[in-house]
Formats: sequence, C-alpha cells, structure tokens
Amino acid sequence: MCQFICSLGIIFVCFTHEVQSVIIKQSSAKIVRKGAKGIQIDCSHDDSSYPLMYWYQRKDESPSLTLIGFGYESSTQNYEDRFEERLNITRESVLQGTLVLTDAAESDSAVYFCAASTHVTNSEPAFFGKGTKLTVLEPGCIVSPPTVVVLPPSEKECRDRKEQLKKTLVCVASGFYPDHVSVSWTVNGQSVIKGVASDHPALRVDDKYQITSRLRVEARKWYTGGNIFTCNVSFFNGNDTIYTSAEVYGGVDGTVQHPEPLGVTETQTWFMGSTVQGAPLNMIDRNIVYGVFVTILAWKLGLGRSHATAKK
Repeated sequence: MCQFICSLGIIFVCFTHEVQSVIIKQSSAKIVRKGAKGIQIDCSHDDSSYPLMYWYQRKDESPSLTLIGFGYESSTQNYEDRFEERLNITRESVLQGTLVLTDAAESDSAVYFCAASTHVTNSEPAFFGKGTKLTVLEPGCIVSPPTVVVLPPSEKECRDRKEQLKKTLVCVASGFYPDHVSVSWTVNGQSVIKGVASDHPALRVDDKYQITSRLRVEARKWYTGGNIFTCNVSFFNGNDTIYTSAEVYGGVDGTVQHPEPLGVTETQTWFMGSTVQGAPLNMIDRNIVYGVFVTILAWKLGLGRSHATAKK
C-alpha cells in the first residue's frame, strides 16, 4: 500500500506508510509456452469507491514499474503506445478487471501488478496487489527443479563491526528453470528472518538458474551441537510447487554434526506427497566434493559479488 508518482509511463513506488484499506487479489504465477494465446491475469478488490484500475509491468532487470494502461469500468481503457497491440485490458465490474496477453512472447516475461485508485491524479493513493509473475518459456529450455546444498561456515570467519564473532552458512540452489523460486531458513524447525540475505534476482548460468542465500548466526549457536540449520527452497513448475530442503548440524570447530556421521548434508524433496532423501557421502569424498564445489562456486559467482539485501 503506497502512494505513487507516475511520469512518462513509469511508476516509482514509495513505501511511506502502511494503510489498512483496499485488499487487492491477483492471479497466481503463470508459466506458459511461446505463442500461447489469451493468457489472462485477473485482478479484484473489495472497495467500490476505488473505480480506477491500473496495470503495470516490472522486468527483473528494472526496479521501476512501467505503466501498461488504466481505465474505469464504463469507459474506454487507456494504453501506453507500445502495449496496445500486445495486451488488452477488460473490466468485468467496478471491483474486477483482467489483463489479457494476446500472443505470448519471451519479452512478455515479467511481473504484472494491478492497482486501484479513485482518480487519475498523482495525489491520490493507489493500492497494489502482490503481482503476478509470468514466464514465457524459452525454446529448448526444460522445466527443472533445483538441487539444494548447504555449506557450513568457515573456521576462519572474522568478527563483525561490533567485534562479535558470527558464523555464515551458505545455501546454494542450482540447476533450475525457470526462476520461480523462494528461499527461507529455519533453525531447529523455527523460521528465521534476522541475519538472512538472499540473491535477487536469481543468477542465469547457461540455460538454468542458481540462487544463493546466507544465514548469519552467533558463533555460539553454531557451536552448540545438535542445532539443525535448514534451507528451504520452493519451486513452481507451472502446475505444482516443489519443496526441497537441505540441512547441516551445528558442531565444534566448524565440523558437521549429524546423527549419521558419514553424512555432510541431508536433502529432502516434497512433491505430490513423495519424499526423496539424498545418500550420504563418505568422509574422504565429502572433503573432495566440498573443496571442488566451493572452488566452482567462487569462480561462477565471482569473489566479493553479491546481489543480496540483508533482512534484519
């Protein structure tokens, strides 16, 4: 919920204060093939005193929203020139509207937002939905779920600016397409937000994506044996959401503690009610794989490179 400033068809969202008022609902994420016809993104809200409906597009590479068009229920819809031939806006009622993609192209992959307002002025507040992520599949790319790995902290990690010793765990989800993923952490089954920093957007590597997320905790929490640190990744494949998790156990001197000592990471995937558990590696193979993986990861991502924003 925010006020907006619209200039030359581009909207910049300013989160000035939270207002409990109009509730906007939008269609869930969509994955379609190139050339698909009549793709609909629905929007509805619960306040008839907000008759004006806007539609916006946001590309991954841009932090701003680009105006597609707007209009009232009983009037002709207004479009920005470059969208008029590709997209149609319909109004079913004061409370409902639909954005229709006539012929899906790769360039249409974006997040689409609808908003409700009272009048066409910059001074009136507009209330936004959460957005609908649309991906138009690229030819030759196969929809693939991620592989998830959690890397334990380095023994040589430095103190932070407050001279407090911290430990950083790194979660890497890789090999997935398209980039419909979200990452979260739990410690001993409890959700954690503080100290989490995740990439946005996911990094493209050849015809797949990868994303990293970091969890920074107090050293004493890591060194407490038996603490379980779990990275949870959800992936939408166009029909279902697949949940995959990987975990490590806290221990002394950075070594991994596990009920089965031969395991470095336990990975589970939930899809349609089934569970797959990764096989353990022996201790020698573990060190080799870990060393190779870290080397490749550093080369792929680039040392010191990060798109992360820490949540505190």
